[in-house]
Amino acid sequence: METFTRRALTLGAAGIAMAPAIGRTQTEWKPDRPVRMIVPSGAGSGADVVARALAARLAEMLGQSVVVENMQQGVGAVGIVAATRARPDGQTIMCAISSILLAPLVDSSLPYDVRNVMPVSQVHQAATVLSVPQRLPIRTLAEFIAASKAQPERFTIGDYGHGTASHIHAALLIKRAGLPTEIIHYPTSPPMIRDMIADHIRCGIVDSASGMPFYRDGSLRPLAVSGRKRIPALPDVPTFGELGFAGFEPAIWQAVFLPPNTPAPLAAAIEATVRAAIVSPAVADLLRNIGFEAVGGSAADLAAMLEAERATWTAVIAETGIKPRGA
Repeated sequence: METFTRRALTLGAAGIAMAPAIGRTQTEWKPDRPVRMIVPSGAGSGADVVARALAARLAEMLGQSVVVENMQQGVGAVGIVAATRARPDGQTIMCAISSILLAPLVDSSLPYDVRNVMPVSQVHQAATVLSVPQRLPIRTLAEFIAASKAQPERFTIGDYGHGTASHIHAALLIKRAGLPTEIIHYPTSPPMIRDMIADHIRCGIVDSASGMPFYRDGSLRPLAVSGRKRIPALPDVPTFGELGFAGFEPAIWQAVFLPPNTPAPLAAAIEATVRAAIVSPAVADLLRNIGFEAVGGSAADLAAMLEAERATWTAVIAETGIKPRGA
C-alpha cells in the first residue's frame, strides 16, 4: 500500500490543479446508488450534527441519497475499520473526528491508523470547552481549580471518550494544575452533559457544538476553551493559554476520508465535491452557529495537518501519562 504521505501529495497535486475552479475535475463523482457516510461518533453528538448537515448538502449536489451510519463502538474503531475495508468505488466515505488520530497514539493496540485511509478534506476546526453547571458558583478557571482541590471527590471531570481530545485535555489540566481528581469516560458529550445538568458530575470537557445549546439556555457555564484563539461563538470565554496553561493549543477537528486505494481521478472528484459542500452557506453557516470554523481545505492540507499534529499530541500524551484502556 502506498504511504499516507505519498497518497496525500498525489491528491494534493490534483487539488492544486483544480484550484481555479473547484467543480472541474478529471472525472465526476456520480454514484449510482445511495452513498454510505460512516460516522465513528454517536447519534446526537456534535460530530453527528455536522456529518448530517454535510450529508444533506452532498445529497443535493449529487442527486443521490447520502446515508449516515453511526458506528461509535470502541472509540469509533468499528466505524474506522469498516471504512478501511470498504470498496474504493466512491460509494463509501467517512466523516471522523480528531480521535481517529489521537486514540491510536494513546493505545497502539487499536486496529486502525489514520494513515490507512485517504484524506479528502478537513471539515472544520473547533474547541473543547471546560464546562460546569450554571448552578455552581464557579465563574473562572481559577475558581474551578480551587474548588476541585478543596473537594476532589465532587469534581471528577467527565470526558467524551477514552483517547479523545476531551480525555487528553482533562488529563493535561489535572497534571498542569495539580488536581487530585479523577476522570470519568462517557461515550459521547450528550450523556455527560445530561449528568452535569442532573448533578451527577460537576464538570466536563465537551466539544463546543454539543455544549452550545446549553451555554445559550443557561444550563452550563463555559470556563475555558482549547485552541490558539477564542472561538467566535463564545467570544468572552478565554483560552487555556490565556489563563496560563500551555499545551491546549491543537484544535479539535472533523474531516472526510476515503477507503485506501481509491483511484486518484475518483478521489480528486470526491475531494472537489466535498470541499464545495463544506464551504457552502448551508454547511458553513451551521458550523459557525455551533462554534466551529469551516475549513474545506485540500487533501494535501489535511495530510500536512495530520502529520504536524501527530508530533504535538504525542508529546502531550507522554506528559500526561495516559495509558491504554484497561491498562
